[in-house]
Parts: sequence; structure tokens; C-alpha cells
Amino acid sequence: MTNTVWSDPIVTELHAIRERLAERFHNDLAAYSETADAHCRALGFHIVQSPTEKDRGGADVRPVPKPGDQGPRDANGTSA
Repeated sequence: MTNTVWSDPIVTELHAIRERLAERFHNDLAAYSETADAHCRALGFHIVQSPTEKDRGGADVRPVPKPGDQGPRDANGTSA
């Protein structure tokens, strides 16, 4: 019995592209991201940022318990 190695040409191409981008940007994800943002903006895309905790005023982002819900529990099953 022989084992056949699974190969997908699309996955192979994606890996090759990733390697070229890593080489081009010296594995600097921030530099790549800035370049990608600039390219998208040049194409007319509107970039939307997710709000950060600071933008939300540092508010508690845990879900509000529903009526009858005992709220979140810690690892010991105790209400937070």
C-alpha cells in the first residue's frame, strides 16, 4: 500500500505568493499591512477599523445578562 500525498495547485500557489510577500517585506507584517492598506485606498476602497477598547471608553464588553440568566461563571461555576 502506498500513501499518496495530497496536493492542490491553488494551495501551492497561495503558499508561493505568501513566500514572495514575506521575502519582499522581510517578514514585516506591519510593513505589508501598510502597503496593502495604501493599495486598497488607491483603488477607492473605504477601510473601516474595528473599535478598540480605548475607542469604547474602556467599557465592560461582557454581554448583559438576560432576565433569568445568572450571568457569566468562572472556572469554578461561581457567578462573576
